[in-house]
Amino acid sequence: MMVGATPVALTGAGQVIAAGPAVYRGYSISASDAATVRIWDHPSAASGTLLDTIALAAGESAGAWYGDGGLRAARGVYVEVVTGTVEGSVRIG
Repeated sequence: MMVGATPVALTGAGQVIAAGPAVYRGYSISASDAATVRIWDHPSAASGTLLDTIALAAGESAGAWYGDGGLRAARGVYVEVVTGTVEGSVRIG
């Protein structure tokens, strides 16, 4: 049985995606200029266990889908926009 994911829109700055335990299922991100984004297993800050690092050139897009099982984020999910301007979403379950 397939389980749906909830996309959470990126604001372009660091943000909480899930304040408590969640299943991190993937992302779809594009950058208008060179950008680096990190996704953390943490409820409110850029620390804890690093789940993903996405580095994009200007005008580039990237996405990943970790399937129905996803990656268990025991504490929560936080997105850190290290550099650049990004848009897109992070998918959680």
